[in-house]
Amino acid sequence: MILLPVLKKTPNSRIVAQSSDLHKGVPSDVAFASKAEINKDIGATYLYGRSKLGQILWVRKLNRILTQGAPAGDTTPEKIFINATHPGGVATDQQKQAVDAYGVAGKIGVALVKPFLSDPVKTGCRSALFATTSDEIPSEGITGQYIVPDKSVTAPSSKAQDDEMGDRMWDLQETLLKEKFGQLPYQL
Repeated sequence: MILLPVLKKTPNSRIVAQSSDLHKGVPSDVAFASKAEINKDIGATYLYGRSKLGQILWVRKLNRILTQGAPAGDTTPEKIFINATHPGGVATDQQKQAVDAYGVAGKIGVALVKPFLSDPVKTGCRSALFATTSDEIPSEGITGQYIVPDKSVTAPSSKAQDDEMGDRMWDLQETLLKEKFGQLPYQL
């Protein structure tokens, strides 16, 4: 947020949030309604998924804020292309965290999915690289989207498309930042 003034002056600048399809599995009561809610331990997998849901909501909300009143297809230097990406099923330390969080059950789960996981460098970074470097992003005006392997713009979950939830998450984020810093360290 502090870098927005610089990004606005940089032609075809990008903001990319690495999310995950695990955002689709968050409990139905996740609402980003209060500090107490987000501090509640809902289990490692749900906490991870909630954080990834929050990233998509943040991307969509910031994109709505920055594109209000802009003409469709606007690619002026002030245009920032903001997208969330999913790397696909990749072999990372995330699997070790599952073992740490769930013990034997986590170990069994990891063993079952491990043969289907791809290399994070060879394939896992492709959607993020597409979002950060492809000429298609500005030429096709791809912003506020969810990009999955391999370079596909896809609709995220209905929760991730809930603009009211995105507004609540944004407001909560600003409240927490004000608590921490006394004032927002940025101005939109």
